[in-house]
Amino acid sequence: MKSRVYFYLLLIIISITSCSIDNYDMPNATLSGRVLDNVTNEMVQNGGVNSGTIIQLFEGKYKQPILSYSYPDGHFTNEALFAGNYKLFAVGAFKLVGDTMRITINKDTEVDIKVLPNVRLKATLQSFVGTTATVKVEYSKVHSDQVLNQLAVVWSTIDYPNLYTFSGGGQKTETVTSQNLTEGEMIFTITGLTAGKKYYFRAAGRTNAPGNYYNYSATVVSQ
Repeated sequence: MKSRVYFYLLLIIISITSCSIDNYDMPNATLSGRVLDNVTNEMVQNGGVNSGTIIQLFEGKYKQPILSYSYPDGHFTNEALFAGNYKLFAVGAFKLVGDTMRITINKDTEVDIKVLPNVRLKATLQSFVGTTATVKVEYSKVHSDQVLNQLAVVWSTIDYPNLYTFSGGGQKTETVTSQNLTEGEMIFTITGLTAGKKYYFRAAGRTNAPGNYYNYSATVVSQ
């Protein structure tokens, strides 16, 4: 009889201990915001989750960052944070304006991150006749200490294509390192498309800045 009582007591103790171990606080704060060009005040387009802007948060003295990935249009959100004081650093195809940001994250916190992109880009669909499209890429290198290495057009049947993901599409890239380009335009002719199908086009450009990040233009649509 006593052994049975001890057995039940042991089960109760284990149950209480397990509950106390698993009873962690849940995340209670959200950080959202935009990565903005400090000159144009437009969101800085990027490649998205697999090749785009990364938002790093450092809490207290921790050296391991909490990572958030920007959407292709330049906005970001992280709904799994704890309220507190953080250092914020953004990594991508740009230079931060000013030093690392220090922010206090509460229940719902919004922040704009001001940067200077490596290349400003604009894509214009000049024509789409039959199976051939002509896209004009306007470019402007921002930092004098960088060299413009590549200009490209990427297209897809899904919005926000990048140079690594272009479902139903492709890419056309020009290496321009030796040309020492700073500002101008380049025409890309794209063949082999499907007549009557909707395509999404974006310009892309990369300098010799560390990290191999590409800047992107806003999307233009064929119809």
